[in-house]
Amino acid sequence: MSNPQRAKKWRRIVVVCATIFFPGITFIVGSVASQVNGAARLIYISIGASTATLAAYFALRIKRKSNSAQLVEFGESLCAIMEHLAWLAENPDDAAERRARIRDKAVTLLATHVSPTARCAFYALESQSQGTCFHRRGSSGNMKALETYPVADGSGSDLLYIMNRKNVISIPDTRKTNGNPSFNLGDDYRTAIVAPVYAGAEAKGVLILDAPKVDDLAEVHESLVRMFANILAVTQAATPA
Repeated sequence: MSNPQRAKKWRRIVVVCATIFFPGITFIVGSVASQVNGAARLIYISIGASTATLAAYFALRIKRKSNSAQLVEFGESLCAIMEHLAWLAENPDDAAERRARIRDKAVTLLATHVSPTARCAFYALESQSQGTCFHRRGSSGNMKALETYPVADGSGSDLLYIMNRKNVISIPDTRKTNGNPSFNLGDDYRTAIVAPVYAGAEAKGVLILDAPKVDDLAEVHESLVRMFANILAVTQAATPA
């Protein structure tokens, strides 16, 4: 099996070379064409037009190959998560460690697939000695959000409200919510998506995705977030006897 990181590195090199080569050739041909006349000028103009067409063609091919490669990498990472889930279904001795691994892999894959600057965290709904709270059980990216949010007050009650709505909530701008609950993972990130995590009718927590700029997550499909929320729900529900 090919090395995904090495393939990604070579794609970047090809993109950089193509970005330099084709505009450079077009510029040189254009400069020469401006200094000649007659048939020679027409020939150089034709060469310049052909180079520009080739640049557009190769740019489209590179984009398609890059998208295809990203899809393969995403599929391989998702397959690894599902393999862990399959092991978990057999109640292995290392179930707690394996659940933690699945949660970390899931939130990391979602964040990195969406955007290089996105962050993601899963907060599990748990009953503890001090009461019911949302406890962070998987994260990707640097964040200043608390590890635990009691549901009785503040941000914890907002998360509880969002979870009880049972819908994925997109927050284009965390500073302009028109009175609706808002939540991000700290550092004044400006856009977020919060998804409830349910195993059937049983609430398991919330999945939070955020990014630095307004509308950074505008192109994220709700179905993608829901898929990862379901993976986390199965993980939480798969508690060995």
